[in-house]
Amino acid sequence: MIVMESVSSIKKALLVKIEFFEAFFKVHYTKGARLSYPVPLPTSVAGIFGAMLGWERAVTGSPKGAIGLLFGSKILFSKGIVTEQATYIETPKNIKGVAPISVVNDPSYLIAMAGKETIIDGYQKQLSTGYTYLPYGGQNDFFVKDINKVGVKNVKLSREIENYAPKDFVEKVELEKGASIYTLPVMHCYEGVDNMFYFVSGGGKIILKKEIPCVEGIGLYPLSDFYWVTG
Repeated sequence: MIVMESVSSIKKALLVKIEFFEAFFKVHYTKGARLSYPVPLPTSVAGIFGAMLGWERAVTGSPKGAIGLLFGSKILFSKGIVTEQATYIETPKNIKGVAPISVVNDPSYLIAMAGKETIIDGYQKQLSTGYTYLPYGGQNDFFVKDINKVGVKNVKLSREIENYAPKDFVEKVELEKGASIYTLPVMHCYEGVDNMFYFVSGGGKIILKKEIPCVEGIGLYPLSDFYWVTG
């Protein structure tokens, strides 16, 4: 859980606009049909920044480069979530089959990484010289379309966000015409909190019961609030 005393030194956030041809961020707990979150969770955002910055890949726990940082994202545009058919092979019996997979079609996201000003400035300078690896949209067969560095912005505390939050943290949701809301399960480390999260896009706002760190409408979270789930 975010403790305000522990984030008091987090003043700046590095923002990047990133686009994919398609993206797939696997919904936790689902079996059979493979569902995607409409927007990357903090762990996926850390993975995207980690690829660009060359962080050593974490097998368990968070990458060392992400320690003490907050992450979040919001969707800027997409052509919706579409269902495709994926072929799979079940081992060790070598049984082949076909299962539906949902993917986000032509999405663009604003992703954010926040921390102490000196750390964020250092990462900004590193990205200005190029990327160690090109990131992918959840899995390595979903290729990046374009990356644009937005810059460094101030982090503030806010109750209004435009991305996602645990349902139990939410006071109300406000949706403009054409906005969407999704309710999906997320593996998290909040004690006594339901695993369902609200996700909004297209002009939706989540009004929280308490303030959390925020930048450009993106609610920010430490990776310690989540299990490091890959895939």
